[in-house]
Amino acid sequence: MRKIGIIGLGHVGRLLANELVATAAVDQLVLIDRDDDRALAVQSDLADALPALPVQPRIIIQDYAALATAQLLVVAVGQSARGKEGPMAELPATGRALAEIAPRIVASGFNGLVVNLADPNEAATAFLQEQLRLPAKQVLGIGTVVDTARLHRAVAHAAHVAPANVSGFVYGQHAGRQVFAWSTVRVNGQAVDESINGHHLDESQLKIQADLSSWYTLKGLGYNSSAVAAWTCRLISALLNDEQLVLPVAIYQPQYSGYVSFPAVLGRQGVGNLILLKLYPVEEMAIRTAAAAISGQLAALNELVKEGTADDN
Repeated sequence: MRKIGIIGLGHVGRLLANELVATAAVDQLVLIDRDDDRALAVQSDLADALPALPVQPRIIIQDYAALATAQLLVVAVGQSARGKEGPMAELPATGRALAEIAPRIVASGFNGLVVNLADPNEAATAFLQEQLRLPAKQVLGIGTVVDTARLHRAVAHAAHVAPANVSGFVYGQHAGRQVFAWSTVRVNGQAVDESINGHHLDESQLKIQADLSSWYTLKGLGYNSSAVAAWTCRLISALLNDEQLVLPVAIYQPQYSGYVSFPAVLGRQGVGNLILLKLYPVEEMAIRTAAAAISGQLAALNELVKEGTADDN
């Protein structure tokens, strides 16, 4: 039985719940939000859709105890609308939200896999892993998965090929110190600095085009949701079906002594082997810089919790 929990029913959480139900990817869905009315509304809306679907998953709301037997938990808390204010604008709200839900997740007895969507993603994932006291391989974030998809789309457009024919990764930090690892990018097996279909690809222009995709979405909507929900569904499938899929998720990377977005094999165990590709020295240094920034954000999150605890006493 596929039992999945979602904590946080904002734009992404609601869309993710809808996709999981509509695609028959879940048998039991546990939905939790700070707003009881919102949780009930999402449950009722999904229930009205069930007669049109070939499967009838059970939808449970506002019950942390129900997480005890869940295989996977998605954390989608925070204030995504603040994303256009700056990459780290969500940090205070995220810290408070994670500090609030973590003890309740622990008390539930949950021991499955965690996929964190809250931003700043790498630091928030590290903080959540500390608070939940779960093995690092079980707690990962969406990291630079969507950033990498945007890179593939920009390269594919410039090279006049399908995005499926582009490979390579964005490392480092989502919505912060992203590292476009051009050393890893291939188009139909060719390095990106080679002539491809008669086209010379300008790396700086490709990065601009990839970044513009996010900018357009934030400018028009104020938040990202569709891509995040779709790729989270892909992550969930890879984890629960033991696909051994490689994606650049936010994981604990011993080489950097902390969480950073880095390609890894994903399966039923959570995070498996890391994909250690030969990077350009400048890319390696950029990842280290990103790791240092993430470490600073994690320290800030921990300080927020300390201050909150002191205020309560």
